Amino acid sequence: MTKVSLRVRWVRPDHSFARVARARRERATSSKEAVHLKTLNTANGSAAASNHASEPEIPSLNASSIDELRKAFFREAGRTALRLNVSLEDVLHHLHHAFDLSLLRTDALRRVAIERIAQNIDELVIAIACIRGDETAWAEGIEPLRPVLVRMCELRVDEVDSTLHAARFLMGVRKRTFGEDCEFEDGIPRLQEYAGIQPLRSYLGGPLFAILQDLIKDGLAVATPPSTTVRATMRNLRLVN
Repeated sequence: MTKVSLRVRWVRPDHSFARVARARRERATSSKEAVHLKTLNTANGSAAASNHASEPEIPSLNASSIDELRKAFFREAGRTALRLNVSLEDVLHHLHHAFDLSLLRTDALRRVAIERIAQNIDELVIAIACIRGDETAWAEGIEPLRPVLVRMCELRVDEVDSTLHAARFLMGVRKRTFGEDCEFEDGIPRLQEYAGIQPLRSYLGGPLFAILQDLIKDGLAVATPPSTTVRATMRNLRLVN
């Protein structure tokens, strides 16, 4: 049997990006957006396109940022984008609404953000396809993350509970992304808010771990010491770049 080594390194959160995420979530959780979510999440995205004119104007990426993202798009995500029918314009439009660079206070932070997005642009293409309702994109891009999420949960709860928590979490992400669920108060993310600042495993893993910690704190989940196998692999399970 081949042993798979998944490296994990815990890092201090980037508070500048966290502030951007919080500001974006505040916009996303407005009652108006909740009412129209299912319309915006149609499979072909046509309803979303019809509403662009009425949405607030969001500062555009500058020319150098667009050029860097264009190069990364064709270099790193060309095949995936062609297969899933996602264009560079789709990526740029998604970024306009998922991540407001103007909230980052310095040019240095904005450059770092663009570099990170460029590094994860293949996963950003997958997320955009999922938002459109592409089942293939979900199966090929999101489902393979399930074992990583399960292994992360095993750091706090037993194997059976880890599988259940990861499955329930992914089901929530899927429903929210495909417009089947408009509840935003439980901490489960949706791919509409994914901007490629971090890998998808980190974007999903962070909220899942926070939810699990809250359940344990409230007595709704039972924490167990990690097994010998899990302790041996904790150093190798990588959730954050």
